[in-house]
Amino acid sequence: MKGVIFDFDGVIGDTERLQYLKWNILLKPFGIEIFPREYIEKYCGKSSATEIPWLLKRRYPKILISEEEMAKRASQILKELFKKKARLIPGALRALNWFKKKGFKMAVCSGKDPKELEMKIDSLQLASWFPPENRVSEAEAAGKPKPDPTMYLLACRKVGLLPNECLAFEDTEIGVEAAVKAGLYVIALPNEWMKDQNFSKADRIIYGGWLNFLKNPEANIKRNQKIFH
Repeated sequence: MKGVIFDFDGVIGDTERLQYLKWNILLKPFGIEIFPREYIEKYCGKSSATEIPWLLKRRYPKILISEEEMAKRASQILKELFKKKARLIPGALRALNWFKKKGFKMAVCSGKDPKELEMKIDSLQLASWFPPENRVSEAEAAGKPKPDPTMYLLACRKVGLLPNECLAFEDTEIGVEAAVKAGLYVIALPNEWMKDQNFSKADRIIYGGWLNFLKNPEANIKRNQKIFH
C-alpha cells in the first residue's frame, strides 16, 4: 500500500454536527426542523451545493427560495459556524503524521464543492497536508457523486497510484461503496452520526475512529477481508 485517500467530513474534520446545524438554521424561517434521523438517512454525505437543496425542495414545498439560493445561504452559514466551532476528529492529526512518516501519498476525496472543501481545510489548518492538487470534489468528477467511483479513481490518478495500491477511509455507506467500486482497500470509521449505516461492503470496519485505529495501525492496513473491531 502506497497511498491513502480520505473522505473529509466525519473522517478528518468533525464537521457533520455543523452540517446538520447549518441546514436547521437555514430552514428555521420556513418553520422546518430536520431531526437527526432524517439528516442521517437522507442527506448525510451528499452535496450541499446540489443534491441536498434538490432533496429538501421536493420534501418541503414551503421552502420559498431557489435551490441555488439555498446552497448560497448554506455556504455562508457554514463559514460562520466554522469560524467558531471547527475542530478535527480526535486522533486525525496523529493518523496523518503516521501515514506521512510511513511515506504514504495522501489526498482528500470529498462530495462537497471545491470552495467549501477549501474553506474547511483552511479553517482546520490542513492546507499543507492537502494542497489543491491533492483534493478531489464532486465538481471535478463531472458532477458524479458518491457512490459513483469517479471521484476515487481521480484521486488515485492525482497521487499517481493504481486503486489497488491505495487505502480509503470513509464514514458513510455511500462513500464506502464508491471506494469499493473504484478498487481501493476500504476502511470504514463509523462515527456517532453514521454508526447505524450498512458498512458491510468495507474491507475493515473500525469502531472508535482514529483512536482505535492508532492502537495498531500496521495491522489495520493489512489486506484482511471483513475485519470488525
